[in-house]
Amino acid sequence: MLAGLCLGLRGLQILFGAVIIGLSAQFITAQKVGSTATTTQYSVFTGAYGLLEGLLGIAALFLSSFIPDIVVLGADAIGALVLLAGGIAWAIGTRGVSCTDPTKVMKILDNNLLNQGKRKYKGDWYYGILYGDPNGETAWSRLQSSCKKGLADEIFQFLAFAVLMVLLVVGWIRWRKGKGGIGSRTYV
Repeated sequence: MLAGLCLGLRGLQILFGAVIIGLSAQFITAQKVGSTATTTQYSVFTGAYGLLEGLLGIAALFLSSFIPDIVVLGADAIGALVLLAGGIAWAIGTRGVSCTDPTKVMKILDNNLLNQGKRKYKGDWYYGILYGDPNGETAWSRLQSSCKKGLADEIFQFLAFAVLMVLLVVGWIRWRKGKGGIGSRTYV
């Protein structure tokens, strides 16, 4: 039963990692002006780490004699910290941004995580997200979409962190009961 729970949690971890990679990759490919924000690039790393570490956890379930539990526990702990840091970076970066209030459009435009880059030319600001000079409705739609993707990236990093915390607790319990030692059945 515990193995089934852990397998399900690892599946969620892998899914969340893939979603984080996908959302972050969309921001990278959509960047029109300058280079992508460091937080976005870090998010690709956090998603990839979460995905690969989830695969390690599943492998440890079936190859317990080859992968010591301490390796999986350590990878889970590192993954939890990596994902927490990514979620916090997005939370700080998108602080004060509203995806539904058109009166706060400048908050999104001035946000380097969401605006696809900006630069000043002859006294005017040019934003990557407004490339092609869209009409008002199209511009607001682009801004809303970018904002929602950014908030989703943040949320999925926190969700993946929560999954890893649950896996760490389960692993610690098994370790304390003596069922998770090196050479014995793994917890994940």
